[in-house]
Amino acid sequence: MVVHPAEIQSALPSAVGRTMDRLEPLLPEAVIRARAALAHSLGAVGHSVWPEVAWRFSRLTNTGLPIEFAWSSREAALRCTVEVAPPETPDHERLGLAARCLGWPNEPRHALAPWQALQQGRDLRFGAWLGARFSRAGSATKLYVDLPPGASLPPPCSLPWLRSPTLHWRMAGLNADQSLELYAQCADLDRERLLGWCQRFLGASAPGVALDQRLALLCGDQDLPRPSGLSLLFDREMRPRALTWFCFAKALFRDDQQVSKALQSAVDGEPAAVYAALAGGPPDGRWRHGMVGAGVDAGGTSWLQCGLRPT
Repeated sequence: MVVHPAEIQSALPSAVGRTMDRLEPLLPEAVIRARAALAHSLGAVGHSVWPEVAWRFSRLTNTGLPIEFAWSSREAALRCTVEVAPPETPDHERLGLAARCLGWPNEPRHALAPWQALQQGRDLRFGAWLGARFSRAGSATKLYVDLPPGASLPPPCSLPWLRSPTLHWRMAGLNADQSLELYAQCADLDRERLLGWCQRFLGASAPGVALDQRLALLCGDQDLPRPSGLSLLFDREMRPRALTWFCFAKALFRDDQQVSKALQSAVDGEPAAVYAALAGGPPDGRWRHGMVGAGVDAGGTSWLQCGLRPT
């Protein structure tokens, strides 16, 4: 589908356009692809029958803007999560719409049926979101599935050790390469327990050491705020590959400026420049950082990450 520049400009909120302008000198080709993809994804939102709430209904950001950018110190890339449909669309329809947008209904390997069954007749918080990553190496997509409160994880991720009374699974991330990420909220996750999960999940001491070093950059010597979150990444064979801890930035930091200082002191090179572009908009009196976190993979490579509302 070809989207013309004028259509792209009119389809994107001004804050999104300004953020892309700051990123374009760093990742020109990736930004061109991202502009077209986002104009296509957000086009339906812009044509909502409720235009007065179309750009402020989403749970993705604290102002309701239906797009959030994400950053990781692991690579120089433009990452984002967007709403799949306008506010008048029922939440239980959003998963099917998102899958069609990605062309997944024609790909049986993605096995959406168990996730759709999980949502059937249940109260949902957002239904589904679309995720995308744009870099020099190419583009990748992700489908975020809203997990209803109290829902049991479907096969093949219904592993016995994932059933814990302290872990409340909130979301699943289905990747185009068939890897799977599960996201949980935990009310009593302290640093010792988190590092225990890291050891249990990744099966080696090196990842735990690397994760603890990253946690120190965010938390200092204080314990983790509660509640906080945990995500577990599996490959297509359901083998553990990475673990991430996250929480709201405002649970750790005084303001956006303090978050920026902590993150920019911890990274350099191109990832630092991408972060500066994402966070470089003028303050508007509201938190721009959403979640902040630290992750590690099975090889011991670790990173910092955060979500940023476009400004």
